[in-house]
Amino acid sequence: MQEEKSVKTELSVKPHTSRSAKTSKPKKSIFINKRAVVCEDIVLEGEIRIGEGTVLHPQCKILAEQGPIVIGQNNIIEEKVTIVNRQQKPLLIGDENVFEVGSYIEGTKIGNKNIIEAKARIMGTTSLGNNCVIGAVCSTRNDENIPDNTVIYGDYHNRRTQTNGSNASVHTRHLDYLREVLPKCNYIKVSEKPKDRGSAREPSSGHREARSVKKIHS
Repeated sequence: MQEEKSVKTELSVKPHTSRSAKTSKPKKSIFINKRAVVCEDIVLEGEIRIGEGTVLHPQCKILAEQGPIVIGQNNIIEEKVTIVNRQQKPLLIGDENVFEVGSYIEGTKIGNKNIIEAKARIMGTTSLGNNCVIGAVCSTRNDENIPDNTVIYGDYHNRRTQTNGSNASVHTRHLDYLREVLPKCNYIKVSEKPKDRGSAREPSSGHREARSVKKIHS
């Protein structure tokens, strides 16, 4: 009886040991271009690259849970936006996109000059083209390729194709305003070089990693 009891105890311990051995944390490597404006009051987890001129408002979450998240140039990411990558391959976000308040982004690729309106959702492994609009509170399906110039709108997530291009001058003025105003009211993150990628193509003014926090007063 004593031998049987010891065998049962040993078997009950083995699965727990096996599970813990397989547990691994996602790699953490955060690069913020020196010309980006990234507020301190946000969450950055995993392998993340934020390109030149991009602006991140307070209370955003950028969560690279599996593969990396690569954010291009001159994007505007507003308050309470969540961008998450649960796939092994990178989530690539292009240039000059606007992610409005409370929007939720998964997917595998976001193109250029898109507008994701307030509380809109891009789901699963969806890929979004260029110059698209996902209307407020609208959602994509879990796995679709959305072509350029698509507009999703209304209670039933209707779709149409727009013929007007994005207004680049308005976007530029919006960015200029945010770059001036946000540092006056928020602490700003600064990073000049990626943590573990010496071959990165992003411009850097130094040869060592530099991460600091500053506050600019009006």
